[in-house]
Amino acid sequence: MTTSAAAYPCSVLPDLSFHVIGISHHTALVEERERFALTHGEIVTLLGEQQRAGRSALLLSTCNRCEYYWSGSEDGEAWLRRLAQTRGAASNTMLTRHDGEAAVRHLFIVAAGLDSQVLGETEILGQVRRAYDAARAAGTTTRDMDLILSGALAAGRRVRRETMLGRHPASVSSAAVDLIAERWGTIGSRGVVVLGAGEVAEGILRALSERGATNVALLNRHPERARVLAQAWGATAGDLGQLEQKLLEGADLLVVATASVHPVVTSAELAHLAARRGNRELFVVDLGVPRNVDPAARATAAVQLFDLDDLQRLYCPAVGTAPVALADAERVIDDELARLGLRLRGRVVAPKLAELHRMGVEMAEQESAWALAQLESLSDRQREIVRQMADRLVRRVLYPVSRNLRADS
Repeated sequence: MTTSAAAYPCSVLPDLSFHVIGISHHTALVEERERFALTHGEIVTLLGEQQRAGRSALLLSTCNRCEYYWSGSEDGEAWLRRLAQTRGAASNTMLTRHDGEAAVRHLFIVAAGLDSQVLGETEILGQVRRAYDAARAAGTTTRDMDLILSGALAAGRRVRRETMLGRHPASVSSAAVDLIAERWGTIGSRGVVVLGAGEVAEGILRALSERGATNVALLNRHPERARVLAQAWGATAGDLGQLEQKLLEGADLLVVATASVHPVVTSAELAHLAARRGNRELFVVDLGVPRNVDPAARATAAVQLFDLDDLQRLYCPAVGTAPVALADAERVIDDELARLGLRLRGRVVAPKLAELHRMGVEMAEQESAWALAQLESLSDRQREIVRQMADRLVRRVLYPVSRNLRADS
């Protein structure tokens, strides 16, 4: 395990019992990351177990990372390693951990797309939001975690809105289409088949449309879902059973981006198709984690197979990104961390201010009661003025004390 808390400057947040440990594209190839890939149903189940155990936790699982965030003194690292063992991960799997403010900064950077395979990618922000929604639904967040996650989402939105990274949004999908265009030149009317109907598949359709592709078929296990997406981006729709037909009709590119936990395209199927196509080259891009295409297909002479590791090697991080964009993004991160620090410190001082206010009200009541007991002949109007005077005096004394407490915090 690597522990890199020192990688992030820690200065703006109060002491926090907030931690993260996980695996990502920085330390593991896709063949290892896919063992950690969690479906939404699995995340719901695991968070339910955390809730019943009284733990505060969040699970973020994407094609490039699986990260476990938790709050409290219990060792979440032990829990993640037990999970890794149940999923057949190697005992020496490299996990990266951050604690305290370093964990918070890491989350902000992840949400902003600064820790992605494709620098500034847009898809991760939605993935963080859905992870947060799942944790809230499971009841595994604390009030401090709510503030931290809200701050991370705000940081991600601001990076997109206020920096060059947002003006030229990137994603794994756009990088994949860049790879295709580099190999093919103009895509135009060349046949493209896309498997899947999720967020990544939609990104592929968008990027292909922007590149001028006019002959795209979207296939999915549920054709009705594919139909809506295909219509939005000028593609045709069908079911997975049409894959062989489409590739035999002349399509030379296959992009696979489904949520399946098992390969949806086997090496035997691709070898059979290659033979029926007269060994005409078939370009295959697998964006799934777990992988959607059997890696053994690389041995088929007529098949060129690329996966996420190939994409990272060729295109990530983004080449030519202006240093000023990264500097601007870092300034946004620092600003949102400072805002979070104010909110967290405000939460610390709030109970003290409430107690101070309670004592002030009690003091005003006691002193006005004493004064009124000495002045029995006062009218109701005069008695009310005495009470108001006591209340005003106490508030005027407590106001600067309260103000200083807030400033000091």
